[in-house]
Amino acid sequence: MHKRAILRTSRSRSENVKKLLIIVPLLLIVAAGGLYFYANRETENQLDRYIERAIASGAYNDIQYESAEFGMDGTINISNLSITDATDFNYTIDNVEIANMDFLNTFPRTISVTASGFGLPQGAPELDGVFAPELEELLGNISSTQVLPIEMRYNHEYQPTDNDLFTSTMNIGLPDSFNFSFSSTTRNIPYEMLNQISDQAEAQAAFSNALFSAEIPEVSLSISDFGLLDAYIQGQADEQGRNAQVIRDELMQMTQSLFLFAPTDLQNMAIDLGNELSTFLEGNRTFNLAVRPDFSGSVQQLQTPIMTAFFNNDYAQIVDLLNVEFFTE
Repeated sequence: MHKRAILRTSRSRSENVKKLLIIVPLLLIVAAGGLYFYANRETENQLDRYIERAIASGAYNDIQYESAEFGMDGTINISNLSITDATDFNYTIDNVEIANMDFLNTFPRTISVTASGFGLPQGAPELDGVFAPELEELLGNISSTQVLPIEMRYNHEYQPTDNDLFTSTMNIGLPDSFNFSFSSTTRNIPYEMLNQISDQAEAQAAFSNALFSAEIPEVSLSISDFGLLDAYIQGQADEQGRNAQVIRDELMQMTQSLFLFAPTDLQNMAIDLGNELSTFLEGNRTFNLAVRPDFSGSVQQLQTPIMTAFFNNDYAQIVDLLNVEFFTE
């Protein structure tokens, strides 16, 4: 009897362990599912609040999206975003991914955004001679049903306790065509405070006032050619019935002649710039431009010497104060 009781007890414990092995994973799955559902709901609520603030600012008339999901890796994926700006111009974005999002502050301390698949339901806007006629014709041929495989990436880091240090980078690219990159660093611009101003005119005025005490240590941009120049030049050659290399050579000669239109004290720099741009026109190159001003980019400290140099027609001094650099690779 004693042995049978021991066997029954052991069997009972074994069955309980088996039940726990089944129940615990189920509970974890249910909890994870509930957490995922809650995260998705909170993601949509937070996104809706951002949209409400964006529309209230007056910069947009309408912003809608089909779905927003919170990924297990912390990313937010938004599908079929439709945006109508204050001028009633509408554009769509197929996919938006948000990562490294700071949810604890209304103005995120960190954020990374990737957007791809841009559409123009109303077609391209009227440019009214803003760009070259060839580019305007190209944009005008974009169909209202066509989705452009453009990818845009943006990220920033904001440190309000370190003199409002703000660093940001933006990239816009089209596969097998081009990539444009822009980055900047600023200090003493209170983005967090400015973000709390709902009135757009008031916010712009506050931003303008903040610029007087701002520092802009560095601004840089680059444009990489992966086939855009070849396509443009070949298009011109086909249209004009000429050789593509001849057209390329003419463009290179034009850039090398830029110094003829520059002030005397800037001609050496203009010659260098023309040579770098001419190299870029060879195709499959990257042109880089950077500005790293004196005085750590302090607007207050730069204002007087720059204005003095301007009124004295000393343009070379302005370039020296701004520490302009450029090169092609």
